This record gives sequence, structure tokens and C-alpha cells, in this order.
Amino acid sequence: MRRELLGVTDHFAVLGIPHAAWLDADDLKERFHRLSAQHHPDASGGSAPAFTDLNGAWQTLRDPAKCLRHYLEHEHPAALAASEQTPPELSELFMDIAAFRQAAQRLATRIAAASTPLTRAFLEPERIALRAQAESLGSTVAGRSEEIIAALKSGSPPPEQLSKLLASLVFLGKWTTQIAETRLGL
Repeated sequence: MRRELLGVTDHFAVLGIPHAAWLDADDLKERFHRLSAQHHPDASGGSAPAFTDLNGAWQTLRDPAKCLRHYLEHEHPAALAASEQTPPELSELFMDIAAFRQAAQRLATRIAAASTPLTRAFLEPERIALRAQAESLGSTVAGRSEEIIAALKSGSPPPEQLSKLLASLVFLGKWTTQIAETRLGL
């Protein structure tokens, strides 16, 4: 079942679907479940290696950024180089997130150093404001991610554009995690 191109497993081939920058989540899930039932090691005629390949394909292709990267690896490898840089249109958002994380770290240090409940209570309004900022930044990042997904769904942009969309998805995904972790620490 394993299909490889230049040493990289072709997850599209494993699932028997055409190469595409965007995959419908419901169709992908249905195909994965159907093939998993056929290839599960406990099923008649099933095999552990085929099942492992299916799981690898599912883990890669269900995530929009991983799917797009995998598509570019197979269809347009030269376009991947541009996906390493922070997209200029996200630079302001990057600065806002960095400032938020620094403010949260400073507050966490002050809270840890607070020796009395009254001192900690005086820091509470700042903590509440930073949690609200985390919510706002999280919403902004989610909105940007949705815009990128919509662009992927709308058609097949040229490889250079796909590379930029991939870079944006990767950074937005990383920032989503950072915002969530910072918010939990508040």
C-alpha cells in the first residue's frame, strides 16, 4: 500500500485520492474509515503496515497545513522554499502576539513574586485584561486561518500563492498554540 516519491510516502496515493491542496474533511474521513475497516490488522485480510500507512495519511491530510505542505512536496517542491518566511501581511499580528506574550510573562513574574493576597488582588485587573487580549488575538488568528482555508477551497491558486498560504497557516497554527498556552498561564 505504501507509495513513495523521492523517499516521501505519498499519502494521497495511500488513500487513493487525487493530489489536491484542499481536501473535503467529510470525504477524507469517510474514505479513511472505510479503508481502515478493510486494512485493520484484526480484520480478515488486514495488515499492520497498511493500517500504519493509512493512519499516517490520515494524520497528515486532515490538517490543512500538513495537507498543503504534502501537496507542495509532491506537486511543486520548488515552491516550498518561500513557505519558511513570515508573510509580510502577518508582521503586525506577529508583533501584537509578541507584545502580549511579553506582557503576560512580566505579569506572571509579578504574580509569582507577590507575597500577600492583597498584592495579588491588585494584579487581578491586569490579568483579566490580558485574558481578554488573549481572546481577541485568538479570534483574529482564527479569522485569518478561516480566510486562508476559504482561499484554498475556492480553487487552485498558483504554486507561489499556495506557498504563501502554507506559510501563513503554519505561523497562525503556531500562534494559536502560543496564545492558548499563555492564556492558560494567566
